[in-house]
Amino acid sequence: MPTSTIVMTRDLDSSLLRTFVTVAETGAVGVAAIRLARTQAAVSMQLRRLEEDLGQRLLDRSPRGVQLTEAGHLLLPYAHAILGAGADARRALSAGQVSGTVRLGMLEDIAVGRLPRALRRFSIAYPRVALEIVVDSSAALSRRLVDGGLDVVVADPALVNGTPLLTWTQPLFWVGARGYSRDAEALLPLVAFGDTCLWQQNVLTALRRAGIGWRIVCTSTSLPAVQSAVEAGLGVSVLLEGNIRSESMRILGRADGLPDAPAADFGLFTREVAGAQEAAVQTLQGFLCEELHLGMRESDSRVLSEE
Repeated sequence: MPTSTIVMTRDLDSSLLRTFVTVAETGAVGVAAIRLARTQAAVSMQLRRLEEDLGQRLLDRSPRGVQLTEAGHLLLPYAHAILGAGADARRALSAGQVSGTVRLGMLEDIAVGRLPRALRRFSIAYPRVALEIVVDSSAALSRRLVDGGLDVVVADPALVNGTPLLTWTQPLFWVGARGYSRDAEALLPLVAFGDTCLWQQNVLTALRRAGIGWRIVCTSTSLPAVQSAVEAGLGVSVLLEGNIRSESMRILGRADGLPDAPAADFGLFTREVAGAQEAAVQTLQGFLCEELHLGMRESDSRVLSEE
């Protein structure tokens, strides 16, 4: 009779994943050790255990800090999902009777990244809270927040009229199509987000300081349009990590003759509400603070309400 072999797959250790996520998001073992209340040696040992378990190198270490390898980039969203599931279970068990409608506004760059998946988990944990989501520019979201049309906003703090509850910075990455190779003798073909985008101005400033000439081959205010132009090989652009399509894009850097990419600033804004809606807004606010904290670099984050 034929025999079958059962292969037992070991579960990933959540404590090792938490260490990996913390190091990946803070960009430094020392900073991660402080946040985790462990020694640097203990953090390094946990990283080695995870890499040995997976048989993959997850991080590149240098004097500039820690960078994810391709395998690290692949693992990170799974690590977030695994750790998030445990937190979601706790939330669902303690949700009580929180109910109401919360109107949330966010930038498109955030709306297609990790945050929407987190909001789906929020809806599962708090089924009595109805979310109404608006995706727009920072200036438009600011106007709606002031007019009372939105309760919570995630946008560029430089373009929002109000004091943020929380601010943080996320790195941007140069990206090109998988087969892209830069011609150092030619002007850099640039896929741009448009003049109203503060990130774009910072990109042009970085190129100017590096002495790199450029030509804009495509301009759009639509993130999918920018992604498609990069995938088609029309030129390079800068994107948040969560918006990089790894199957069709590759991250570019100093090896490609490019300067360090600028960073993107974000802020979490809320307005005061009363009555039954207050508990729902505060619940979403607390959830977002937890989720956004996972994506912040320790040196760049500030909780203004604690100052």
